[in-house]
Amino acid sequence: MSLSLMDLTLLRFYIYDLFSEIFLYKIEDNEYNQMIEKINKIDENFREILKQLSNVDTLEIRKKFESIEKKDYLIEYSTLFLAGFGNKPLTPVESKQIFVNLGEKIALFKYSDIVKFYRLRGIVTKLDRNFVHEIDHISTILAFMSFLVKEEYELRKLNKNPFKTISDEINFMTTHIMGWVPSWANNVINDSRSDIFRIVCKNLLQWINYDYNNLSRNLPKI
Repeated sequence: MSLSLMDLTLLRFYIYDLFSEIFLYKIEDNEYNQMIEKINKIDENFREILKQLSNVDTLEIRKKFESIEKKDYLIEYSTLFLAGFGNKPLTPVESKQIFVNLGEKIALFKYSDIVKFYRLRGIVTKLDRNFVHEIDHISTILAFMSFLVKEEYELRKLNKNPFKTISDEINFMTTHIMGWVPSWANNVINDSRSDIFRIVCKNLLQWINYDYNNLSRNLPKI
């Protein structure tokens, strides 16, 4: 099974949006149910091609959420990502992870840089006012990737050159995803308290590694 470039771009938008949604803390029942519905739709429509392309297993994610209740999700999310306990801090916020591993100066630089990315797209004010997480939270970062990929898709629909947007995607991934998400995700996977998010992070790693390598390899040809 193969995808056209347009279809692949649309798929990338869906997957970044899905992972962003899963990492967005859900308190309200309707929000949680919408997330479950999104997981199910992605699995039904893209399971085979995702497995073939990136080894992402959406059925594994779907089955895990089918086996739990909302309270299990809330307990694990708060235990891993909000409580701040454990051998390694698992708070899914870039500046906090960078602060712990590389110090305050680099953490401040990263935070300032991500604000610049958002401001260039005119979305910082909206995030500050409406988003429940920090602007460098994993959910926000993945949402911004979905935003960039959607921009690429819209340019392709208009037969315009998406080279600049794709360059921004690679730059953003290099600067604000690949530098900390893989090590953080591995820490989540290896944490004994992790169950739901062990599976989510395993598949997130598969996805970002595939997408980053694919983007980097194909950029000169686009």
